[in-house]
Amino acid sequence: MANLEVDFCGVRFKNPLAAASAEPTLNAANMKKCIDAGAGAVIAKTMTDSPEMRELTTKAKWRFLNEKHEVCQGRVPRMFSLYSRSGLAIEQPEDFIKEIRETIRYADKHQAVVIGSVGSIEEQGWVDLSRQMEDAGVPLLELNFGCPHPKLMPGVRTGMNVGQDFDYACGITRAVCESVQIPVIIKVTPQVTDLVAFSGLLKEAGAAAVTLTNRFIGFVPDIETGQPFIYGQAGIGGPWTKPLTLRWINEVRQAFKNELFITGTNGAYDWRDIVQFIMSGAHIVQMCSAVMAYGYDWLGRQVKGLEKFMDDKGYRSIDQMLGIASDAAMPYSDMPFEKARVNPELCTNCGRCLKVCFSDGMQAGDEATYVLAEKCVGCGGCLSVCPVQGAVVIEKV
Repeated sequence: MANLEVDFCGVRFKNPLAAASAEPTLNAANMKKCIDAGAGAVIAKTMTDSPEMRELTTKAKWRFLNEKHEVCQGRVPRMFSLYSRSGLAIEQPEDFIKEIRETIRYADKHQAVVIGSVGSIEEQGWVDLSRQMEDAGVPLLELNFGCPHPKLMPGVRTGMNVGQDFDYACGITRAVCESVQIPVIIKVTPQVTDLVAFSGLLKEAGAAAVTLTNRFIGFVPDIETGQPFIYGQAGIGGPWTKPLTLRWINEVRQAFKNELFITGTNGAYDWRDIVQFIMSGAHIVQMCSAVMAYGYDWLGRQVKGLEKFMDDKGYRSIDQMLGIASDAAMPYSDMPFEKARVNPELCTNCGRCLKVCFSDGMQAGDEATYVLAEKCVGCGGCLSVCPVQGAVVIEKV
């Protein structure tokens, strides 16, 4: 049986799946449900000293949108978007710390990890909140430099308002890392130009890990009413963001392999995505939107799916999968030349490949399509649209 254990920043996780900091980890009761479902870790809702961000959560709103960006009715499809307005932990820090301590006691009985999350409105506040979290007993701390909602709250400087100011963010990181003994994780916003450079600066400031990435800011009108959903701009994420997130995980892995731990979030829907996150370089994977759409049990189902996949493929440990796709990635200039080949015995002459070939490599035949080799560039469009498996193959030349 595969071993799902992970060593992350010196802390043992029984499996790499963590419930991300959001409504499913809003309080001790919610975090216990994540632990009961089988999550290896929970990242608590971000504790804050911002009254505005606490109040915002008391009137949180969200919608699950389908592939047409319409509000889902009943069934939430796989490629949904989570469109939401929310804030940070509702309780004042002195009250929320009680929730943290209660959750830690419960997690210890179930071999789960509780990761603290904080977000302040000034540098000293980040330090004070971080010390409170450390004193409460969390083994790891995440600084939330990525929350999209403060960007939509004029005058509130936390979340992505910090993450978009590299100098300010690194100053906070340095101050916190010098003030606590536990490893510090930085959760970043994707709405910057270069997360590799930022990750390097954060590492130099003392961060042990980065969380790639928080959500984007979006805007979606309802064409029936002419009004925006949930009254205006909102944070937006969900399974559709996965390739964007994996891009940054891959690049940070390539730049800082064995120097910086990575947690991946924003786009992980099921166990297949967990595998892709790990193969791209994420040591642990945070899940949020799918849990909000399908409930806490979703977490346990994905842990079981991951274990079965590893058993079926012969992976004995997470480390055997970690970063293997990232390590195998090659630059454009090193890509091999390839050509398409059509198996005339399987080709149904449907003509789909002709519509997507823009080099005139695919040619119509009387009974089957054939390839004009001197024009084919091996792009693979024909392979993608062919309805018969094996009728089109792409081969190196």
